[in-house]
Amino acid sequence: MSKTRSKVKLCIVAILTIIGLLLTFVSFVIPTTNTTYLGFFNAINYGYDLNGGRLAVFEVADSDLSSDYKDMYLNETVTKLRNSFSSEGYNITRQGDTLRVEASYFDDQNTTNLLSMAGSTADLMDLIGSSTGITINKSSDDPNAEGSITSKYVVGCTWGPNTQGAGYKVSITFNEEGQNLLREMTQSIIGTSDSLYLYLDGTNYNSLSSDEILGAMTQIDLYSENTTAAESLALRVNALAKPITLRKVVDNQITSGLSTSDGVFFGNIKTLTLTVFGALLLVSIIFLLVRYRMLGFLSIMSFGVFISVYSFLLQSIPLVVVDLNGLLGVVCAFALLVFSMIEIFERVRFEYNQGKKIPNSVISAFRNKTLSTLEKYIFVVLLCAIFYLVGTAGLKYFAVALFLGMFVNYFVLFVVLRGTCYSYININSNRKTLYNLNREVAKNEI
Repeated sequence: MSKTRSKVKLCIVAILTIIGLLLTFVSFVIPTTNTTYLGFFNAINYGYDLNGGRLAVFEVADSDLSSDYKDMYLNETVTKLRNSFSSEGYNITRQGDTLRVEASYFDDQNTTNLLSMAGSTADLMDLIGSSTGITINKSSDDPNAEGSITSKYVVGCTWGPNTQGAGYKVSITFNEEGQNLLREMTQSIIGTSDSLYLYLDGTNYNSLSSDEILGAMTQIDLYSENTTAAESLALRVNALAKPITLRKVVDNQITSGLSTSDGVFFGNIKTLTLTVFGALLLVSIIFLLVRYRMLGFLSIMSFGVFISVYSFLLQSIPLVVVDLNGLLGVVCAFALLVFSMIEIFERVRFEYNQGKKIPNSVISAFRNKTLSTLEKYIFVVLLCAIFYLVGTAGLKYFAVALFLGMFVNYFVLFVVLRGTCYSYININSNRKTLYNLNREVAKNEI
């Protein structure tokens, strides 16, 4: 392999590592859309025992509803709310005949603040448990007038920039039955001075002339001057757009098991996680650089790949919850990665002390440790599987986090680290001081 090719490979790995870290920690609005990219780290499902949260439980308010319809409507409600609020950080599940909504402290506060800035006095949990929901009719003072289009006909609500003018457009879409009702109601006011009235949670939100909805017939478009108002309106509509009326029976604050403080570190799990992991990372980097010099420097790129790939897996797999137990699994996975690196680098020093040249020492060390490391990781993976099958919920979170970490570790060690080390020794394999290598006694190199 030529030195030029080795340099190119190292540059490519470095660039991909930087891109991976940016995708992990940086949040931004995706161009030409209203979607915010959160970054892998921010999208991880953090447990409530770390930063507290809120739990609400809802039951079906209509006692006369048959069990078949109740079951169907509850499933539809769960699906609708998940589609609308999972991206906001809310965990929505069905438990028997009740609906359970969980949110971290910060996600719930962010949503509540957004609604309040747009003039809404209710928070998201109140809106989900609203007894009035959404109605559209020809009455300007009675949201419950006969002939209304109600919440069960609303599919959902989206918002984005108004492509035909200033401000932002909020679109409320309906199912087929709702579209037919909207069409009939619109036809009935054509050529008159009447309007249709949109009620949200019992409050008259807007009046709509036939000309405003005649073009679409399948949806209603509303307009806002700023992103806060548009997003708030979409949240309200999506929370109210349920095929069934729910009654809130539980609304509790979930206290953080780690700390109830609003301090810099313990009041924010993301800050805490970064602090703990960052401290371990810093100590590891300093030790590896001092002890192994250039090999330690190459391990830094491997750490970047580990963080990016591991964060991606943690946020993309539903089984993962980073609570206190999950955080311990993450820390153990990283510690095993560092220990494995130390074992490999110590093997390099041993091989060099036996009289081998630097390239042969590095290659021999990785070959020697490939199988032994695999055996250790398989043992840990089997333990994780046992913990997951027979353990408590907390132990399961620990097991899943550590289980994923083993696969990431092995990939980082024997694909990324080995590849970068092989490339570098092709560039510079003669200066032993770069690797902090010294022989105890003079031996013939082989």
